[in-house]
Amino acid sequence: MQQFFQYYGRVQGLWGSLLGLPGWARGILFLFALPGIVALALSIAAVLCSLLALFLLTVPVYRFLRVLVGRSPSTPIGEMPVAETSGRRHVDVKIIE
Repeated sequence: MQQFFQYYGRVQGLWGSLLGLPGWARGILFLFALPGIVALALSIAAVLCSLLALFLLTVPVYRFLRVLVGRSPSTPIGEMPVAETSGRRHVDVKIIE
């Protein structure tokens, strides 16, 4: 826990030293940090694009397979259609204390 507070103090000191710089120096620092910020933004956009492509390719196949095995996409997983009950009976239980 002591290391956490040491790191926190270092970050606060760095932040204070950055805010202590004149405006033109912070501007130059921002210009040098800009390529990294752009790369980070593009990486996040690439991850989101990959997730979208994954869902666009797999969701239609998933729905088709659900229909193929006899469950519609709106049917909950634990609930089977009436035609496929395979001889099971539903029993209502009431517990009386």
